[in-house]
Amino acid sequence: MPDTPFGRYSGGPPGRHADRPGPRAWERSFRCPSTARRRTVEAPARRYQDFVALHEEIAAGPHRALRALWWSGLLCSLVAAVLAFAAVIGMRGAFGVQVPVFAGARTGASAAATSYALCALAGTIQATALMHLLLAAAARPVRAFLWIGGTAVVLLAVLPLTLHGPWDAALATAALNLGGGAAVAGTLAAVVAASPRQRRRSWPDGPFRRGRP
Repeated sequence: MPDTPFGRYSGGPPGRHADRPGPRAWERSFRCPSTARRRTVEAPARRYQDFVALHEEIAAGPHRALRALWWSGLLCSLVAAVLAFAAVIGMRGAFGVQVPVFAGARTGASAAATSYALCALAGTIQATALMHLLLAAAARPVRAFLWIGGTAVVLLAVLPLTLHGPWDAALATAALNLGGGAAVAGTLAAVVAASPRQRRRSWPDGPFRRGRP
């Protein structure tokens, strides 16, 4: 067995045990089965991988899903405001229905239509911001948005029926809130669900899984 500057070398790979003689045959035969068995490489910590994945997802720059979401949200807000204004003017002028019911009969048609249009505009922008927040924090943003948006639309449809006012105005306002809110929520959810980034994400496991919208 040759001598080396680093100790005795038995012909095996050098390392921290290079200066020690290798185990004899009978010693290898009587080793514990747990040490003789080949050890598998330990898998990385799942929690650390999830933390890194979440950090990369939040730290990522603006992507096409957000751009499409906000362009669609702004367009929907303008369309909703115009349709709300036209619906109030038409119902008050053609049918004499004093919508929206919260404006009252003493409010002029233009003022009532403008206030209702502003409410539709603000509500659509808030819905877009909610979807943006869910995209960054929720495991299934579209599903969470539909649950929250559906609950909000139902409340907006029921609220006019609880106010003191003409019954026809309350029903018309409830119908407008229900139809407009459902259209806005469905449009925003469809835009995000159809985005390429949303289809491309596939996280096999972990608490931050995003395989499906």
